[in-house]
Parts: sequence; C-alpha cells; structure tokens
Amino acid sequence: MLIAEMHLTRNQFSRPGRALDPLKAVIVHYVGNSGQAADRVRAYFEGLKTQNAADSTPDRSASAHYVIGFRGEIIQCIPENEVAYHCGGIYTPWAREYFGEYCTNPRKSPNLCTIGIELCHKDATGQPSIVTLSSARELIRDIFQRNKIHSPMTALFRHYDVTGKDCPKWFVAHPDAWLDFIDSI
Repeated sequence: MLIAEMHLTRNQFSRPGRALDPLKAVIVHYVGNSGQAADRVRAYFEGLKTQNAADSTPDRSASAHYVIGFRGEIIQCIPENEVAYHCGGIYTPWAREYFGEYCTNPRKSPNLCTIGIELCHKDATGQPSIVTLSSARELIRDIFQRNKIHSPMTALFRHYDVTGKDCPKWFVAHPDAWLDFIDSI
C-alpha cells in the first residue's frame, strides 16, 4: 500500500497539532463534493488555514487523517498520532454511550480518539469506486493491525453513526453495503 504523506501545515482550523488520545475507532466519511479528487480535498483542508479567527466571518474547521481517491490513491493529511477535525457536532445516543466523555464533555469530542478517512466519489450518489473501497479496506486493516483492534464491528463506524449526518451517503442509503464492507475487513 502506497500512502502519499502530504501533511497539512499546522494551523487552528485543520491541523491543530494536538496529540491523539488512545485510538477507539476509525470513522468513514464521504467527500460530499462529487468528482472532487483526493488532492483537491487535501488542498481544501490546507486552505482553511487562511481564515481569520479575529474577523466577523464565520470560520470552519475540517480535516481528515486520510483521503482516498478514485484510483485508490491514499493521501495522508494528518499523522495518525494527531487530532483531525472530522467528527464533531451533535452526537447520537449511541455515540454518547460508546464514546462517553468524548461526547458529553464540552472540552472533548470523538476527534480526540478517532482516525478519519474520507472517500472520494464520482457522482451525487456518493458511491465510492471499487478501487477506492479496496484501498480503504487495506488501510483500515493496517490501522487495526497496528493498533491491535481485532474486530471492525466494534471500532469501524460511519460518520452517520456518530453524528446522524448523511455521511458517507452511499453507506447510509445502503446499510447492507456498509455491513458487507465491514465484513470484508
């Protein structure tokens, strides 16, 4: 598996440089912008650093550890031992139970104990390509092996499971495909 390390510049909006707590889960997302290539997603995250927290314009924080493109290429935006901004917000009852204080303490979030993976997709259905999914499987297996996580059923989730957002769209609309994906890992 070839991973292009293209780490974001440290900044308050996409790479805070904070150490990740012990890993509890991997969260799968979809880019949400049909046809957006992996390098462009990374460029979007990088561009967030130009925001000005002191002005009156609302700021956005977003990033992921990995972005997987249409051809299966993997870009690492954030080192795995650092926090990425991929899973904040209002949490589902299930997430509150699973993540505990990461969802109930306002100074914490699941971002502090999860790795985020964004999947690129060609169209509005959000369906990732076969090669995108193949690279995702390989990457997730590797993350789990290195972190001694033995069951994807207990540590691999959709963004939807944590926040209720329609993400990753294809796997929310096709829950059987999600279960098949988990089984394939």
